[in-house]
Amino acid sequence: MSVYGLERISVPVSPPGFSDDTSDPHYVPAPCQVACPIGTDAPSYIGYIWEKQYSEAFEAITATNPFSSICGRVCDAPCEPACRRESSDGAVQIRNLKRFVMDKLGADLPKTRFEVSRGESVGVVGSGPAGLTAAFELCKAGFAVSVYEMTDRLGGTMVWGIPQFRLPSGIIEEDIQRLQHQCPGLKVHLNTALGNDVSLDELKVRHDAVLLTIGSWWGKPMGIPGEDHPNVEDGVSFLRRINAGERPQMPETVVVVGGGDVAMDACRAALRLPGCKTVKVVYRRGPEEIPARKIELHHAQQEGIEFVYNALQTGIADLGDSLALQCVRTEAGPPDEDGRRSPMVVEGSAFEIPCGMVIAAVGQKGANEALDTAGLMDVDRVRADFATMRTADPKVFAAGDGAFGGSTIVMAMQHGQRAAYYVRAALEKIDSPIPYRTPYRTRRVPVAQDLKWEQFAVEEPVFHGVGEEPASFPEIEDTYDEAAAMREAARCYRCDAETGSTDYSVHHREDLFSMARTHPKDVDKHRAMLQRRLSPRDNPYPDDRPASLDDLVFLPANLSRLVIDPYREACRIDIDLAPDLNLKQPFLVSGLDDAPEEIRQVAWRAVEQNGVGVVSRAIPDGSVHWLQILEAGETAHSRAAGVVQ
Repeated sequence: MSVYGLERISVPVSPPGFSDDTSDPHYVPAPCQVACPIGTDAPSYIGYIWEKQYSEAFEAITATNPFSSICGRVCDAPCEPACRRESSDGAVQIRNLKRFVMDKLGADLPKTRFEVSRGESVGVVGSGPAGLTAAFELCKAGFAVSVYEMTDRLGGTMVWGIPQFRLPSGIIEEDIQRLQHQCPGLKVHLNTALGNDVSLDELKVRHDAVLLTIGSWWGKPMGIPGEDHPNVEDGVSFLRRINAGERPQMPETVVVVGGGDVAMDACRAALRLPGCKTVKVVYRRGPEEIPARKIELHHAQQEGIEFVYNALQTGIADLGDSLALQCVRTEAGPPDEDGRRSPMVVEGSAFEIPCGMVIAAVGQKGANEALDTAGLMDVDRVRADFATMRTADPKVFAAGDGAFGGSTIVMAMQHGQRAAYYVRAALEKIDSPIPYRTPYRTRRVPVAQDLKWEQFAVEEPVFHGVGEEPASFPEIEDTYDEAAAMREAARCYRCDAETGSTDYSVHHREDLFSMARTHPKDVDKHRAMLQRRLSPRDNPYPDDRPASLDDLVFLPANLSRLVIDPYREACRIDIDLAPDLNLKQPFLVSGLDDAPEEIRQVAWRAVEQNGVGVVSRAIPDGSVHWLQILEAGETAHSRAAGVVQ
């Protein structure tokens, strides 16, 4: 699905009970908001930061996101690649601006609380981002909700899967406390594992609906000889031990196999542990195809992690006091089902990497024996229909990584919101609810920015790397101070201030910005885009329909300049519109024929001084460049450089 796909914006009816502003023809969701799986109103909170209205920014951030403090640090920020400024001097640092606000106000407890107001109850199995987001949404709707968590704390992968140098435990507790404060009727059952401490049948008796968010708790095996060695561990289990507080003595050299988020966290965590001096990451494809988020990859490289690309593991040799990861070289082959080029083994390219430990981060899986026995598992996932979030059991729903595969925190949250919607529809006896979509809201924050907004470079937060005491896992980055946050907020184009119209699609809008981002001298591309824009289109209106203000589209000043500025320098040339009409600037002034004489005299002088032209019936004074408007039967004046008939 395209970030700018109309199917994500132009849905005629909002889901029942959901607030949305897209029915307003003058509201066009900004690209960053559309790219966010939970529809965070980023332009508004950025605007509030510039106005120093931090409480309002906090409301805009937390309205759709119960884990805003967490996302301020570890969200994968799909909003940033969608930012229109990305293609010029770098995207607005939306995640870091969220972090700035949440570090200021995240510990504050909102006044709004959601009391239980309905008789139905829902049981949620698992307390990761999908489960707790669903619980939050169901509590907001008035349902009684109970969460069953198999460990001793809430948070799922946010607690057990992300090391504290990226996500300190205090930040997680901040969001959890806020959620529990707002949901006083939420019941939490810790150390309660499905199948061991409570059965699915028991939950179905206790509750009117059950939502399974079991997560991807286990690492997948590499499927190679020697991986059963005690010094070989999957990345998920390794991170879980580290996040439980263990700081094991490590061998000097550690090899991590894989290229995703777990691999990045595992390699950086290993480097900080006592005894470890070298960490190498082995990935089977090239550097352009590694799936890790670019900023995490960059940070790993800054910390000294070595990357071995185009290498496929084939076995692990036990050398007695050490190990050797056996590999072969690869090269890019034909695309696979995901469109990525499959790695092909290069014959005769075997080699070994000596090490003391191997961490396998080659994928994650869900597993639950009780669900498998009940026929609800499909290999390593809960079998569920994403269109309805239902399982084969009419009373049981599923969401998150444990049902639909590994994803990001913010995508898991969207799964939770989606599941809550369909659970609510089922409990309200709605057989065929309107398909769920992310709701979009705007707060109409005034557009006001620093006059130098175009000149501000991306504000990079101070990066500390491993720090002076690596094993204590000090946080790797600083939060913006107020001055830096103001400068970064001022960089926003404020696309939310753009208005829509009854005949203005997202495709038209992006055509304009494609033209703006194309170099003025790229004549062929501009010609092709203009021809497409000027191609005949069916008239969407009846012939007798009068024009109205709803047909107009307004852009904020900075967006207008984004379209105009690329042409400004290129247009500072003499333009020959007629044999005797040489303009210093490409402007023609008209509409002065019926103006008072004194106004015309002033206008003629201004036109002459600036080297622009005039289109009029009246003969201008001085040496003004003049295009004469000819009425029927009139002849051209000798002063006229050209005529308009």
